[in-house]
Amino acid sequence: MNYKKINFSTSTIQSAALFAAISALALVVSFMAASYLYARSNLIPYSVLLALSFILLELLVLVYFSTLSELANYLFRKKGGDVTESTVPAKAEQIITVPNKAEAPNSMVVLKDNVASVASEQEEPVSPKGTEEFSNPEEPLVVSQASVERSESITKLLNLSAEENSKKREKFIQGRKELMEAYIRGIMKPFLPEADINALWLEYEQWIESSTYHPTGRMWKWKEKVTSRDVRHLTWNIAKRMGMENGYGTKTCGRFIMTMFPELCLKRDGSKCTEEYLANNLLEEKETDFIKIDKPDPNSIAFHFGEKQIKQVS
Repeated sequence: MNYKKINFSTSTIQSAALFAAISALALVVSFMAASYLYARSNLIPYSVLLALSFILLELLVLVYFSTLSELANYLFRKKGGDVTESTVPAKAEQIITVPNKAEAPNSMVVLKDNVASVASEQEEPVSPKGTEEFSNPEEPLVVSQASVERSESITKLLNLSAEENSKKREKFIQGRKELMEAYIRGIMKPFLPEADINALWLEYEQWIESSTYHPTGRMWKWKEKVTSRDVRHLTWNIAKRMGMENGYGTKTCGRFIMTMFPELCLKRDGSKCTEEYLANNLLEEKETDFIKIDKPDPNSIAFHFGEKQIKQVS
C-alpha cells in the first residue's frame, strides 16, 4: 500500500512569513496613504480610503508573488529538461573480439551468445520508476477560477469606487461654487450696485476655479465707506473654505486683493499697501468693519451669514 507523505519545506514557511510581513507593511502604508488623502480632501470617508488603499496594495503584492512563482516554475522546468538530456546514458558500444583460428569453433559460440545478450539488454524496456523523475516534470502553476473571479471583483470594485468618487467630487465642487456665489452676492448687496456685484462675482469665480488667476482691477462704486479690512475678510473667508493649503495661502490672498481692489489698499498715511502687508494682516479686525471674519466649523464650508458677519447698514 502506498502512502503519500506531505512535507512543509522551510522555503514554504519562509514565503508565508514573508507574505505576512509584507501584508503588515502594506497595512501601515495604507494608514499613511489614507491619512494623506483624507488631509487633502475630506470628501471621501477615512475608512473607505483605508480599505481601498489596503486592497490595492494587497492586489499588487499578489500580482508580484504570482509573477515570481511563474518565473520560478519556468526556470525549474527548463533546468529539469537540460538535466534529463544530459543524464540519459549513451547507447552502449558493442565491442566484438575476433578470435584466433585455433579457438574459432568455441569462440564463435561465445560470440553469438554475447551478441544475443547485448541485443536482449538493448531491447529491454526501461523501468518506469527509473525515468519517472525525468519524464514527469513539475506541472505549471494553475490559477484557480475563484482567484481570477476574486481579482476581477476587486478590479470592478475599485473602478466603481473611482467613478463614484469622481461624481461626488464634481457634485461637491459645484455645490461649493454655488455656496460661494450666494455668500458674495448676499454680503455685498448693501455695498455695491447689481452690475458691480455681477462683475465682482465673475472675478471671484475665476479665482475659485484657479488660485493662480490674475483679476482685473477696477474702481468699484461703493455705497458705503468700505475699507481694505472688509475685502481682506471677504477674501480670507473664501480662501479658508477653498483650502489655504491647496494654493489659497496668505500670499495668494494678498496678491489677489492688491490687484482686485487697488483703491482700497491704502494705509493711513496715503501710501499703497504691499502684498506682504495685506498677506500678514488678513485677520486684522475692528468693531467698525462691515464684513466680519467668518471661520468655518470643523468638517464644514458653510458660512454663518448674518449679523455676526456683516454690520447692518442703515
